[in-house]
Amino acid sequence: MRHRVGLLGGTFNPVHMGHVDLGLKIRTTFQLDKIRYILSARPPHKQQANIAPAAIRWQMLKGALKPFPGLVPCDIEMRRSTYSWTCLTAAELRSEYPDDTFYFVSGSEGFLKIKTWKNYQKLLTSLFFIVVIRKESDKKKVEALLHEENLAPCYDVKRFTAASETPTVYIYSYRSDKLHISSTLIRKKRRLSEDVDGLVDREVKKIMLENKLYEN
Repeated sequence: MRHRVGLLGGTFNPVHMGHVDLGLKIRTTFQLDKIRYILSARPPHKQQANIAPAAIRWQMLKGALKPFPGLVPCDIEMRRSTYSWTCLTAAELRSEYPDDTFYFVSGSEGFLKIKTWKNYQKLLTSLFFIVVIRKESDKKKVEALLHEENLAPCYDVKRFTAASETPTVYIYSYRSDKLHISSTLIRKKRRLSEDVDGLVDREVKKIMLENKLYEN
């Protein structure tokens, strides 16, 4: 059976309510069957010393998504001993789910660095992208990058969701009352012994406290 599946990757260090809100909005807006949250076990572009162990981040991710059946944790990169390259993940998912259509969800901050991604040009021509604009100033930067790659951005949801053959890039202006939430903010609050209620799921908070995550 063919499914339309969003792919939302990240270190989730830790996963927070903003991650959940984004998945819910993306799934509704683009009428996707599900969103796979792909835990980046060994992110190639980040300092490993500042990241909680993958096994604990995985437990937090499962806890945060449990109340939402359409949001599914995915451990495909945890099962790999190499870096969490997006191109490898996309290839493995296509092999495992050959009938599905994938929509890769990327924040504009990350997408603007796509030229540092392994085999990025192949990704741009083989995956549908949903680029999430959190800062309006990023919009023109993303458009300029796409112009350099001879790609035209899409702003029409119906045309984007109806496309099946030629992957394209949709620029999605994200509005949410949870925009202020970030993993950096939560880690800072934990270092200062401040409360994180309302920023993370109760199960996530429980796991952080049990494992003394992000404390001094």
